[in-house]
Amino acid sequence: MGPGGAAGPDGAAVLERLLAARPPRVRSAGVTALRRAGRHGDAEPFLADRSAVVRACARYVLRQGGVDPLPLYRELCAAPATHPAAAAGLGECGDRATDAGALWALVEHPVPAVRLHAITGLHALDVVVRERLTPLLDDPSPAVVRAATRALLPEAAGIPEHLLRERSAPERPRAVRVAADRLLRAAGRHRRPEPGYR
Repeated sequence: MGPGGAAGPDGAAVLERLLAARPPRVRSAGVTALRRAGRHGDAEPFLADRSAVVRACARYVLRQGGVDPLPLYRELCAAPATHPAAAAGLGECGDRATDAGALWALVEHPVPAVRLHAITGLHALDVVVRERLTPLLDDPSPAVVRAATRALLPEAAGIPEHLLRERSAPERPRAVRVAADRLLRAAGRHRRPEPGYR
């Protein structure tokens, strides 16, 4: 591929390999190269990529082609199980007043990946509500628990300490215990030693 983008079948083949690569940085390079190849519209499927950097590149390429990605995200979020990461993308470029409600609704979706990306989207949109997100610390999916923890870290001091102490008990799932301990530390509280600890 030269400076003008994908030239001929060889260049197109290289571009397709980049777009199909597993490492996000390689995929993002491929998505960005779509602009040079004049294939702006081919970036659309990457709006819902699992990687934030790839999603950002897709939005950039589409905008360079005169397409606003926000309405596309809203459409994708109407079928969240098919495009789970679209919820994260909506939070990355959405409007607080318009899109927060849709993301909160997706937090209750039965598919864990949708809940995970909805939490990420709420965090990106800066509309985290501590009381509404704290119950996700008990989610059966460890990935969702981790996402909720990351979103709640700035709010850790406002979470009732007894709720976190209960979740740090030995019988709780490991992801829940780790989350509780992270939030206790973020709030400046030290975990009490477990019975028998020396």
